[in-house]
Amino acid sequence: MSDSTHFDQTAYTQATFRTLLDCMARPGKVGSLLTVAEVASSPFDTYLFGVALTLLDHEVVFHVYSDQCSLSSHLQAHTMARVGDVEECDYLFVGRGESPDFSRLKRGSWQYPDESATIIQLVEELGEVTDGLEQALRLELCGPGIQRSRTVAVRGLSCELLQSWRHCNREFPLGLDWILVDKGGQVCCLPRTVQFTVEVV
Repeated sequence: MSDSTHFDQTAYTQATFRTLLDCMARPGKVGSLLTVAEVASSPFDTYLFGVALTLLDHEVVFHVYSDQCSLSSHLQAHTMARVGDVEECDYLFVGRGESPDFSRLKRGSWQYPDESATIIQLVEELGEVTDGLEQALRLELCGPGIQRSRTVAVRGLSCELLQSWRHCNREFPLGLDWILVDKGGQVCCLPRTVQFTVEVV
């Protein structure tokens, strides 16, 4: 996708959606996102923009945490989705190093547990533990979609934020889904079904 004049948005979003769906069905699997060449000069992170382009439409509400550089307006212009408060959003976009209060997000209801929020968060780096990431958190995951266990390393995410997310998911099927995207376009999904232990490496 080096030539923006040949950017096929439908093909791109379909490919991105398949990647996200595969990673959500296999929690902890690290997938790779394609870049969106036409927004290389955008104030928004290229890979995060690609996820937004895939997930947002006129029927959903989103919120950009600690919005800067008119990112909300940029996303709205490209997706026609509605900007809303944290408490009502379907998708929350979080930058690297930011720590929002997840308890304010929708966690669904017992009758409609799917009416909950998804967090899309930028991190420094994702990978398998064998990749040798330094100053990372090693997450040992178990749950549906994982045979026995799976391990993923995340750099640029705090233990406190993980515990906040776990607290919001304590009453399954209520809870939040989490999509992590790193600066190199690697992506990993942690659905509310996941249980995990954390170790600093």
